[in-house]
Amino acid sequence: MFHKNVLTPFGSISPQQIPASSQPSNRIALVPSGGEAPPQKKPSPLLDLIAIAAPRCSSFFAEAAVLVLVLALLDRFMLKGRMELNWVISAFAISLVLLAASIVTDFSSRRWLKRH
Repeated sequence: MFHKNVLTPFGSISPQQIPASSQPSNRIALVPSGGEAPPQKKPSPLLDLIAIAAPRCSSFFAEAAVLVLVLALLDRFMLKGRMELNWVISAFAISLVLLAASIVTDFSSRRWLKRH
C-alpha cells in the first residue's frame, strides 16, 4: 500500500508514470580498480543516537539552568527569610555554567553532525 508513495529520483512520481523515453536505459557506475562494487554506506546507530540525543541534552541543560536559578533562590529565601549575596552569586554562577553547557552541546553537536 505504501510502496506507491515512495519517492523516486523524479519526486513522488511512480516509475509507471514516467514515459519510457525519459527513463534511462543504461546506468553508469564507478567501480574500484579491484573490480568489486563500492561498499554501500550504512547509517551508523551511533550517529542516529547523537542526532537524537544532542538537542535533548542541550534543552536539558538550558532548562536546568533556569530551574537551578529560580528554585535555589526561592529555597534559600523561604528557608532563611533573607538573601545572602554569596548564595545569589553561586546560584547565578551555576545557572550560567549550565547555560554555557547547553550552548556548547548544541553548537558542537551541529558541527559534528555536519562533518559526518
